[in-house]
Amino acid sequence: MGLFIVVQRMRTTSAVVAQQGQQLLKSNKNTNVKRRANEKKEESAVIKFKNRIPSSVPTKTVVVGENRDVANSETSKSSRRALLATKGILVLCEATVFPWLSEFYTRPKGGGVLDGFDIPNANRDIRVFSSEFFASLLPAEYSEYDVLRAKECLKTGESLMKEQKWDQAIVSLQQIEKLIPREYKMNQKTKLLIAECYKAMGAPQYFNAEYLEAKGSVWWWGRGLRWPGWYIIAYLGARHVFFESKEDKVGEASITEGILISVLAISYLMLLNQFGLPDL
Repeated sequence: MGLFIVVQRMRTTSAVVAQQGQQLLKSNKNTNVKRRANEKKEESAVIKFKNRIPSSVPTKTVVVGENRDVANSETSKSSRRALLATKGILVLCEATVFPWLSEFYTRPKGGGVLDGFDIPNANRDIRVFSSEFFASLLPAEYSEYDVLRAKECLKTGESLMKEQKWDQAIVSLQQIEKLIPREYKMNQKTKLLIAECYKAMGAPQYFNAEYLEAKGSVWWWGRGLRWPGWYIIAYLGARHVFFESKEDKVGEASITEGILISVLAISYLMLLNQFGLPDL
């Protein structure tokens, strides 16, 4: 009897498990069918959407992209040309305008009272970049009488300095600027002597402004036409613009360039000796 009950229960359990397995298979089949149906619907929707898009749209997109690249390239080239032109103008100014203006505004102005007569300012009525302005940059011509008087004032000033008569020496030396204001060598020597006199009189504790003016004017006038720094900077800038225009980032020096630099340097020294530092 007990064995019969156990067998009966096993049959019931097997039937239930079989029924659940059949239901699970049916649900899986239904799920797969629904999934395939959804995938087919999505594929058909994508095909319909693609068919609605005109065939010319991708081509137009590519063309627009190419035109944009071309436009960007042209803009980049224009910006590069403008930058090179700006650098070229700056190089030109460094070789011309900057030293011209430095010379004009830092050289001695002259003027004052000499032998009871009022001597006008050497830069009076000279407008920048006028014909008088350019003429004033050339070596000045003075009468032989003024040159001799300037030499005599220099000798007198040096003699008074040896006697330690500093104030009288300064008065004598200051006459030179009034007589020949644009003669570089003598005026530079005179300014240094005047600064030495003020230093002997107690500068910078006393007469500090006068001492700094005399000493500083020598340095500032030295940054004018005769200063080689302007031309060195201009040459390096011109070299940079030249090689950059050729898209050569290395810019190696050549023998020709070395010869050119040597010729320019020798010419500069000859001009400086001939016109820049006249020996009176």
